[in-house]
Amino acid sequence: MTIERGNFDALTLADLEELVSAQVPEGLRLEYKSELYGNSDSDRREFLKDISAFANSHGGHLILGVEEIGGIATSILGVESQDPDAEILRMEQMARSGIEPTIAGIRIKSIPVDQDRSAFVLRVPRSWHPPHRVVARGSNRFYIRHSAGVHEPSVEELRVLFTQSTTALQEARRFRDNRIAAVCAGEGNRPLVSGGRLFLHIYPVAASSGMVNLDLEAIHAGHMSFRPIGARSGMSPRFNYHGFINERGGEYNHGYTQIFRNGCIEATIGGIVRERDGHRGIPGLGIEEYIFEVLSPYICGLRDLGVPPPLIVMFTLEGVGGANYHVRENRWGDYEQPLPNETLRLPEGFLEDYGEEVDHHRSARPAFDALWNAIGYSRSQFFNEEGLWVGNRQNYSSQR
Repeated sequence: MTIERGNFDALTLADLEELVSAQVPEGLRLEYKSELYGNSDSDRREFLKDISAFANSHGGHLILGVEEIGGIATSILGVESQDPDAEILRMEQMARSGIEPTIAGIRIKSIPVDQDRSAFVLRVPRSWHPPHRVVARGSNRFYIRHSAGVHEPSVEELRVLFTQSTTALQEARRFRDNRIAAVCAGEGNRPLVSGGRLFLHIYPVAASSGMVNLDLEAIHAGHMSFRPIGARSGMSPRFNYHGFINERGGEYNHGYTQIFRNGCIEATIGGIVRERDGHRGIPGLGIEEYIFEVLSPYICGLRDLGVPPPLIVMFTLEGVGGANYHVRENRWGDYEQPLPNETLRLPEGFLEDYGEEVDHHRSARPAFDALWNAIGYSRSQFFNEEGLWVGNRQNYSSQR
C-alpha cells in the first residue's frame, strides 16, 4: 500500500486514487472522512478523538475528502478549501491545544483534487508516551482504535497504555543486551572481531507485538540501504537464520548489518580500538562519520519495508575501557579522558515518526552527547544548531 510505505511529502493524488482502484477498506490504521471537521465544539472533539485514538493504538492515516461505502473508498472528491495552508494550521493548533500530552510527529498534507477542492492526509504516529487524553472544551476522555473503529478503553486497556512505553523500552534493552552477549560469545560462523566493538540497534516498538514479519526478498532487493557501517564495497548480502545479513568482505568479520524478521536492525563494526606505542585510541571523528552515513538509509529502509514507527535507537561501545575516544585532528594526542567502562550503553533515542534526516540525527544526539561527556566535554561538538551531525565542518570549540 503506497500511502503506508511511501515518503509522506511525496504523496500525490495518484496515491489516493490507488486506494479507490484497489478498494482499500478502512481498518486499524486507516480512516476516511468525506468532509472537513467544523468549528463547533462537537466537531473539535470528534477531530481530537480520532487523532488521539490513532496515537494511543498503532498510528495510521486519516484522509479527508474521500467518499466511501461500507468503509471502502469509492472516489476522491476532496473538500472545498480556499486556503489549504490555513486549514492545516487550524488542525495543527487544535491538536496542540486539545490533547494532553501533546502528540509529537503529526503530519498533515493537502493534495489538490481540482481548482477549488483538496484532500487532506493526516499521518498520526503511534505514540511513545501514551495515553493521550482529549481535554478540549471540558472533555476529559481517552480513546483507542480497533478494527471496528474508536472506543473508550476499559480500565485494563488503560493500564496497558500507561505501562506501554516502559515495557517497550525494557524489551528494547533486553534485545540489545542479549544480542551483545551473543556476539561477545562468538555467535555465528564468522564471529565479529574483538578489539573494541560498536553496536547500533534500531528497535521498532511494534517488534514485540507480533505485527511485523518482513518480506526477506524485499530486504534483499533493497540491501544497499543496509550496507555495513564503514563499508562502501565488498559486501556479502545473504539470507540467514535471523532474517537477512549484509556482511563486510575480507578474511575476518569486521562488521555487518543484520535485519531481523520483526524489523529490528543490528549494525556493528569491530576492531575500533587502535594501538600505537602502548596507547589505545578510538578515531571518534571517523567512527561517527561512518555511523551518520548509514543511519538515515537504515531508518528509511525500514520505512520502505512498511515497518511502523515509533523506533528506539541505541548505541553501545564494548571492549573500550581505558581507551581514548579521539575527536581532534591529532587523534593520538592525550587530549581526552579515557573511557571509564568496558561497556558503555549510551542513552536511547526515540523517533515518533520517520521524519527527515535531521530528525534521525537528533534521535542519536543524546547518545553522542553522553559519549563526549565521558571524555570531558559538555556535549558533542559535531552537531550544528539544528541537530544535524556535521563533524568538524563547523567552528570547533573545546568546551570542557
